[in-house]
This record gives sequence, C-alpha cells and structure tokens, in this order.
Amino acid sequence: MIEVIKDCHGARMVDPISQGLADRPNDPPRPSSPTVRNGRSVARPAGGQAERTSAAIRARADGGSSASASMSGADKYRRQTALATHAAAGPTSNDSLGERVPGANMTTSNSSISRGQTRRLKILFYIDSGAMRAHCLTAAELIREQLAADITFMIVDAGKYLDEAMKDYQIYDYSSLFRIGRGFARVWPRKTSRGFGNRLRNLLRSRSLQSALRKMGSRPKTVQVVLLPGLFVLMMAFRLLRLARNTRRRVRQEFHVRKALWSLSRDPRIASSYVTFHGALRSLLVLLILFLRDGIEWIQKPVQRARTGLRDVLFGLLRKTQVGQSLQQLLRMLLAARGVEKFLQVVQPDLIVLPEDNVETLSTIFVAKGRELNIPSMIIPFTIPNPLEPARYYYDNPLYQARGPVARRLVERHPKWRFHHEGRDLLRQPAIKASCQELLGLSSPAPWVLNRGYAVSIALDSEAQRDLYIKLGFPGEQLKVIGDMNGAMFHRVRKHKQRFVEEICSRYGWQSYRPLILCGFPPDQYEGTDTSRFEFRDYNALIAAWMTSFKLLGKRANILIRPHPRIPLERLSGFEGPNVKISLQPTAELIPLCDLYVASISATIRWAIACGVPVINYDTYRYRYDDYASAKGVIGVEHLGEFRSLMTRFVDDEIFAAELKERQRGVMNYWGQLDDGTGRRLSALVLDAVAGAGRINPNKERQWDLRPAE
Repeated sequence: MIEVIKDCHGARMVDPISQGLADRPNDPPRPSSPTVRNGRSVARPAGGQAERTSAAIRARADGGSSASASMSGADKYRRQTALATHAAAGPTSNDSLGERVPGANMTTSNSSISRGQTRRLKILFYIDSGAMRAHCLTAAELIREQLAADITFMIVDAGKYLDEAMKDYQIYDYSSLFRIGRGFARVWPRKTSRGFGNRLRNLLRSRSLQSALRKMGSRPKTVQVVLLPGLFVLMMAFRLLRLARNTRRRVRQEFHVRKALWSLSRDPRIASSYVTFHGALRSLLVLLILFLRDGIEWIQKPVQRARTGLRDVLFGLLRKTQVGQSLQQLLRMLLAARGVEKFLQVVQPDLIVLPEDNVETLSTIFVAKGRELNIPSMIIPFTIPNPLEPARYYYDNPLYQARGPVARRLVERHPKWRFHHEGRDLLRQPAIKASCQELLGLSSPAPWVLNRGYAVSIALDSEAQRDLYIKLGFPGEQLKVIGDMNGAMFHRVRKHKQRFVEEICSRYGWQSYRPLILCGFPPDQYEGTDTSRFEFRDYNALIAAWMTSFKLLGKRANILIRPHPRIPLERLSGFEGPNVKISLQPTAELIPLCDLYVASISATIRWAIACGVPVINYDTYRYRYDDYASAKGVIGVEHLGEFRSLMTRFVDDEIFAAELKERQRGVMNYWGQLDDGTGRRLSALVLDAVAGAGRINPNKERQWDLRPAE
C-alpha cells in the first residue's frame, strides 16, 4: 500500500514562487519514517521575488486584505528577524498564542528566545536543465517558507538564469564540477570587497562611467552630476598609473633577461676548459628561474597556440569515431563523479533535491555519492517517465545499439541496460560508459525508467502519477502523493478566473465572451533523430501549419501562444494577428484561465487535466505515448486536418465543448490535488527524509511546526 502524505489539520495557504513551470513538451531525454508534525522552528526573512505578473495575480486573488501584502520587503524582514529561534522542548501553553508573522509560516513564542537553535537544515537542489529551474525554484520557496532552511542551487549556466528570485539562495555553476583543483566558485552571492580602499579600487577598475555608476547604486541625478567629473578624473589617473606600473614591470623583466644573457656571454670562465660546463649551467639556471618567474610572452604565446591546435586536431579526430566519443563521455563521467563528491563534502547538505534521476545526467551520480556520505535524496518529478522517449531518440545512434563485445558482455551481466524497440536492441548508455557506471556504483536499478533510482522518496502530484509509477515497477514505500508545486496558485487563479480572463482580454483588445485557447507551442525536435515519421518536413513548416490553424478561427476565439523556452521568440512573432498573440507569462498561470489547452505530448498537459481544462494533444511528431490515456478530456490527434476540425468544432459547438469540459472535470481530482497544503506536505516529506538518515532527531534536537490552515 502506497503511503500518501495527508494534511490532518488542514493546510495554510503558502504562496509558491509563481514563475511557473516552464514548458517542457516532449523533451526527448528527459523507507520513510513517521511524519514530523509538532514542534517549533524559526521564522525566516521574506523569500524570493516573483515575476510582476505572478505577484499581481496573488495580490488580486487575496483581495488586498492580507496584512503581509501591504508590508514592504524591508518591513517584513525587520519584523521576521526580530523573532528568536528556540529548541524543541515540547508544547507549551504559550504556543497557541505565539505571534504569526505575515509571510512566514512558523509559530514561535517569546518564552523560548533564550533557548536558541542548534542549526538550520541545509538543502541542495541540483538542476541540469534550464527548463527545470522554475519548477525547482517553486519547491525551494515552499520548503524555505515552512522550514527556514538554507538552500543551495547547483545549476547549468547559472549566470544566465540569475535573476531576482534566484538571488535569495546560494548559487553554484555546473561547470565548476569539472574544474580540477580550482575549487567551486560561487556565482551568488558574489564575494564583496571589504574596506574603503577595496571598494574604491573596484570602482576605478570599471570599464566606463556607466558601469561605475551602476556599481555605486542608485543615486539622485544631482549627486551624479556632482560625482561624474571627479570620478572621471580618478578613473583616468588610475588607468595611467596602472599603465606605468605594467610598463615598468615589463622593462624590469627585459632588463633581467638581458643581464642574464650578457653575463653568460661575458663570463670569462666560459672560455676555460675547466669551468666551462659549470659556468654555462649556472647561467642557464638563472635564465630558467627568470623564465619561470616572469615568463616571456613571445615564447609562451606560440607554444600555447601550438598546444591548443594539436589538442583541437586530436579531439576532432576522436569525436569522429565511436571509441573516441565513448572515451570522451567516460572521461567526463569520471571527472563529474570526482567533482560531485568534492562538492558534497564542501557544501555538506542534509538533503539533495532533484527534478529527475536520469542515468544520462549527473543526477544519478549525486544520488550515489550522497548515499556514500549519508546524504538522502528526494525527487520532485518534472516530467512523466516513459522508456519510449530515449528509445526513439537514440534509435539510429550506433553508440546506443547493443553491438560489439563490450555491449554483449554488459547485457549478459546486467540485462537491465537492454531495451528492445522496433526490432532493435538498444542500450540506455554507450556500452563503455554503462560498464563503468556499474563498476563505480553509479548505476540505477532500471536505467530505462526515469527516476527509478535510490532516492529516499519521490514527491508525486496525483494519484494518477502514483498508479503510473507502480506500473513501471517503483516500490510503493518510495512514492508519496503531496500535490503539484503550483497547486496553491492553481487553486487561487481558478477561484478568480473571470477577473483574470477579463484583464487578459482587455490587454489584447479581445471580447471576453469568446473562448480562450492556450497553446503550449512544441520545441524543435528535428535535430539528432529520425524524422521520417514526423508530419512535417522541417520545423518551419510545422510553425506555419500550427499558426495558420489558429488564424483560421478568426474572431470566434482568442488564442494565446506560449512558446517553449528553447524557441527563439522571433521565429513565432511574425505570425501574430488580431486574434493570435504570443505571451511569455508562465504556463502554470495561464492554464487555469483557458477554455481549451493545445499541446504536443507535453508534460504540462497534466496541469490542464488537474484544472479541469479540455486538451487537444496534437502529436505532430507521432511519438504515440499513452501517458494521458486515462484522461477522458484529452483528445489525441496526429493529422493537421483532424486538428483543425476538432478546434473548429470546440469553438462552434457549445454542446460538444460543454461535454468535453465535463469529462475532464470527472477525472481532475484523480490527476491533481489543488489546495493550499502542498508546501506543508512537501516540508513534512523533507523532514522524514532527513530524520530517516539520522541527520536530525526531531524529538531531541528541535521540532518544526508546519503551520495548519487558518
């Protein structure tokens, strides 16, 4: 029997970071202890800032009555940090009267200020795809709201995704895992210079006056006018002094080199047969010391260019062979395993949270190395596991075919790596890499099944997902149903749907009585895979067909296009029209507002089902997955004609549209759990995982009060 975490006391509303889970349509490769429910903890400063649209939605949904909505961020911070932390000592009579801070979700009493708190939980989020960032950010905010935990992110291209919401956390870049001997450079918070001299030096090193003014922060224009002339003079003087210093250094280097050469040529002992070798050796050593100390640019640069050219030639040749590609992946995995272990030892988290456990990425390595260091892992699934996705993506890749002696030996010893698909035996990873993963203990019980690893728990969003995971062979005790990370936002937006729809229609000049159709536009899947089964010859033809289909509806419907994060906006902007508009508002905020959702085997379809919104699943790539077979309000089509006729029927036939909506509402509770308790249930699951590893003792060290609904 699978344990479902339930909120016995009700659940208080916890605003998730409503950046929204970015679309990830059909991305190819893509023992629990008793729940802790009582006790106390610390109120934390206000969390990350959401996007303007998301903040507006939450503020309007609350009706402006919340006290926390009227407080500034600074006021919240001062009020929350004024509350003290306290250790677990059992419930007291004052607990029920403890002040509740707007924006925080813990209770605390003044009587326990002096008791202190041992430490805060440290949680690490690993994200290897930018599309998963918003999903993990929402979960991180829910956890920190409840547990006041210290949260660290390891993310791919961290600098690219560093925004205001991410700046509430410690951020490390994925590439630092592969830097041997260079440590782990933190992207945020950046190291700040201390002292007036260091700050002034950092200011004078700016490339321009505008850059210097940005470093100084916001100032009134009058102050800027006064500071600009003096700042310009100081920057010019600093550059001249630096130029003089560098010139002097180069002159001294050349002087020492020439002096050494002169002494070598004028040394009288060179001519002596007795001391020739000794004198020459001494002079050469002097030259060598000078070379190692100061360097000679005219020698170093050609050597560096030659070395780089030779390396590029060798790696270019290796990349063209299967052995070279396999060795490259193997080397990267070995470096990553070493980097992950060192990183975990440096950060020392109490829990690792991942959006997926995939043997193709470093997520499985994080789970394995965490187990070695007694650090539990938890998965908050970003997408739906389906073994057919990697099988179809790698079907024509020779590296992933079960051929050759290494592959045969791997399959004999570990049959789990083989998957038979359309008459061909495939491997989930190249044979050499998979063999090394088994040798190093970095494998998975079922490599072809996403998330089928050694995580302590998997936080699922619905009973439908639980049944799917059971069907795929997951152990029941590993599965916990807590609801979607955006469940609270879905709940609020649906409650005030009409108001938000009218605002969108007013923004684009639409009539609000027309049906609103939202399209989660699919990504480009035409690279690196067999396109023979695809409906259109290329991605440009797909774009033209889809956008023309929406335009054909005319003024009978309002259409919003939400592009996939990997699609450049300019590829779609030319197709906008009076009834067709492109929106970058998070998909999770738009789905509860629409009357019909159109997508192509996207993981976001499950949101629409949970919100009771009918779906047209236009499988334009013809992958033919059966993920949504149990959802009666999801209609699958594969041909352009069927797609257009179905949309036309939905817009023109009110009876058909009403029946489709009713069918979807009949299964929405099976596919979702839309309430305000996701944050509470997720935090309880976090405590279970950490306590199960023995990293905390809630009964002795401290307790948490997961705040119930008011």
